[in-house]
Amino acid sequence: MKQCINCMTRLPRKDVTEVAWCALCEPCLRVVADQMKPLHDDASVRILRCGWCGTARSCGTGWSTRCLVCLDDRSVPDPAVQRIAHRLELDGTWRENSELIAATTVKIRLAKHFRPGVTVLATDVHGLPWTGYRWLTRSHGTWGRDDETGEVRQLKRVRGESGLLYLVRYGPVLKFGRGTEDRVGGHVAQGAVPVLVLSAPSQQVAVARDRLKRLHRSELVSQRTPVDLFAVLPDGVDVTDRFSRS
Repeated sequence: MKQCINCMTRLPRKDVTEVAWCALCEPCLRVVADQMKPLHDDASVRILRCGWCGTARSCGTGWSTRCLVCLDDRSVPDPAVQRIAHRLELDGTWRENSELIAATTVKIRLAKHFRPGVTVLATDVHGLPWTGYRWLTRSHGTWGRDDETGEVRQLKRVRGESGLLYLVRYGPVLKFGRGTEDRVGGHVAQGAVPVLVLSAPSQQVAVARDRLKRLHRSELVSQRTPVDLFAVLPDGVDVTDRFSRS
């Protein structure tokens, strides 16, 4: 017996279909049959956009998928996601909280691939929209379009010297981390508001970020959580103005 990831109904293996890495029953499959609209399709990747919320998702050729964010009337709450929502002090319904967590997860993933000259188009996160976080490392990847040539290609995560410790806000959620100017710019491009960005030698930034993770257990916290970057990086230089949105 297998279990539908969306409604949790237990069904014989022959009555489930693999969609977005997970098993869906036929009634749940019908609910989202027309949800995803194609944006790009070639031998390497399919990129589809949700007709409900507009979020794009990458998908392998020959695979079936659904929105990374949207749940539906047959969806049931995941207790693990509700624990995350409680920790983040979200006050919406269980579905609103789940979709907010998933949307923020997608934006953070996209921000990690931001770079000048490339338009980031879509990503794929195993486990969304149901779990609010990545289950496994399997993914169809993050894809973007070269602004000069128009070529659509898979993007690799930029790993440069990390000289910035940052705190940004996605709606009611705060995200801290370390990275390059492109990393912080990526968060801003995805709609985040820069709260504080400190510049310091990369090793000091790495140690400071690790101290923050030990203090808060996660890089995502409630906006009411006091995250003090100067407490862990007292010699950091405030460069927030570089990233303020006009």
